[in-house]
Amino acid sequence: MNFIFTLDTVSQTKPYEIVVAFLIIIICAIILFFLYRNVMNTIKSNQKEKHAVGFGEINDDKNSKRKKVVLENTILTKIDSDIENSEEGALRVFFYIDLDNFTYIADKYKEKDISKIVKEIEKRLIKYSEGNSLTSHLESDKFVYYYRGEVNNDKIQEVAEDLLSIISKEPLKIDDINMTASIGVCVFPYDAIDADGLLAESKLAVYLAKKQGKNRYHLYSEEQIEKERYNIDYYQDIKNSIGNDEFILYYQPIVDIKTGSIIGMESLLRWNHPEMGVLAPGKFLNVMDLTGDITWFGMWGFEKIVSKYRDWSLDFKIRDLFLSVNLSPKQLYIENLAEQFYEVTQKYDVQADNFAFEILDYYTVIENEIGKKNITDFRKYGFRVSIDESGDNFQLIKEMKDVEANIIKIPRTNLLMIMDDDPAVKQIKLLIKTALENKKIVIIEGVETEEMLKKVAEWDLRFMQGFYFAKPVDEKEARKMAEKSPWGLNSFKKILKK
Repeated sequence: MNFIFTLDTVSQTKPYEIVVAFLIIIICAIILFFLYRNVMNTIKSNQKEKHAVGFGEINDDKNSKRKKVVLENTILTKIDSDIENSEEGALRVFFYIDLDNFTYIADKYKEKDISKIVKEIEKRLIKYSEGNSLTSHLESDKFVYYYRGEVNNDKIQEVAEDLLSIISKEPLKIDDINMTASIGVCVFPYDAIDADGLLAESKLAVYLAKKQGKNRYHLYSEEQIEKERYNIDYYQDIKNSIGNDEFILYYQPIVDIKTGSIIGMESLLRWNHPEMGVLAPGKFLNVMDLTGDITWFGMWGFEKIVSKYRDWSLDFKIRDLFLSVNLSPKQLYIENLAEQFYEVTQKYDVQADNFAFEILDYYTVIENEIGKKNITDFRKYGFRVSIDESGDNFQLIKEMKDVEANIIKIPRTNLLMIMDDDPAVKQIKLLIKTALENKKIVIIEGVETEEMLKKVAEWDLRFMQGFYFAKPVDEKEARKMAEKSPWGLNSFKKILKK
């Protein structure tokens, strides 16, 4: 049967049918346009990817697997491809580069500035890279350099030292920041036989590089790794917890037993572990100190307490109360640390003398030029400085007049000697007497019982800290204590008269 389309047919077509047909044509045209655009974009994107080194997404969780964002284009996939196509007996060296103290950078700068820092370091690595080597930024503060040249011990050392120098030799353009890195080194096929394995083992080697003091490299050694296995697992947990913001600050009051007022609070780090609850410092500080992550806590913790102090002072009359932070030698060996801390107080518009730095291992720190200068600069900027070490044979007694500290803490070990009438009691008494004569504030730690309080009070000591008064409390409870002391003028009079 033949169909003949004539003008009569058109004239018989209803108006709404013409409109519908017209709309169908427009919709089909739009769909075809978007399909064409998506196909062209995909082609262009693939062309670009063929010339790029690429970025891999790395998940630091030790129980998770690497995600391949663009399967054909991550550096780890390129490394796997190189291994597959390499000649039998070929050696390759995998350098895993982890920037030091990057958490502080991430806290201090905006995202766009952090991106500039990362790109600048990546450019330096690409410039150094030889034609047959691969390098790429992985994520956050992590980079990979995959070396495919001649491999021997001297060459591995040379490349590792070059990579360290590339990062540290010149300040970055952003604020003239001086960066350093720790590098874990693995060799294919001795340490691992694919990219994932090389990455995993080099992460363990980085731990040992950081433990040795940062700004250095460490060659993977199975024997050493096994010895450190427990600490390494903890290290990985700590790195994840920093990113997850699981660390919190607790505070312990320092009490004036004559007035019942709180003169200060010592800030203490706690780990709010998602499975084990709130953990005390003994569970993790040692690992943080060994790996250098303790340096991050110094700046992070200080900014936290400065922020809290500012908030408290705006909400109520805070009186003459100071907050303190403990600083270990590794923290004090950072150049211009005192200036950085002072800048934080300026940022929050608070006075430097509202804060004290408790110097751990004072006589170790002053042997280091940077450490000694930081302590001097703390005083110059107006901060309080506290020490709880008297040195060999109580040498602090002779040096009291010149020591760069206005607070002397008598540690719990000395208090126990006092309670046991240890032969060193005479020296401890002389230390306290000399400190008071030199206008130092003397605080005795570890007061846990009424008996201890009475004994110490007999020595004309009025500033005390310990579980007898309060265990470390969270920020909410610390705020209540700062606003109104739980003790008053008559709180300790009866005890002292007994």
